[in-house]
Amino acid sequence: MIIRKYLLIALPASLALAACSAEPDEPAEPTPGETMLPVEPDGGIGDGAGPLEVEADTIPAAFLGVWDYVEGTCNPASDLRVEITPRGMQFYESYGEVTRVEVDSPRRIVVSLAMEGEGEKWQMARMFTLSEDGKTLTPESVDEEQFEPMPLKKCE
Repeated sequence: MIIRKYLLIALPASLALAACSAEPDEPAEPTPGETMLPVEPDGGIGDGAGPLEVEADTIPAAFLGVWDYVEGTCNPASDLRVEITPRGMQFYESYGEVTRVEVDSPRRIVVSLAMEGEGEKWQMARMFTLSEDGKTLTPESVDEEQFEPMPLKKCE
């Protein structure tokens, strides 16, 4: 019974002392091979799957190549054919030099181009969405006249 009385007094006292430790809690450094969980902007722990939104000066590899309208022939004379290189886009009668690339996700980018063709120069931006299988590319207008998106197929 006496031990029980001392235990009832000693336990709360030891817990209080432990809670008032003079050493601040610092985040532990990961040990080699250990991965820290990402922290979301609101401070919560998450999977880190927030918006990618990365800027680049070249077009990602998945978007490169020759593309033509899904019902096109991929012939160089096709007026909807486009050849996409890391730093430019060759259209039927114009060429666009990449000035900026915004990578929204691995399948969606916005490309800003300095265009030139038929004696004219202008600025243009297009959003490009790549299909899951990487075989269809859909361009959309950005901040200019709207046009009906015409999906493009990858030419082999």
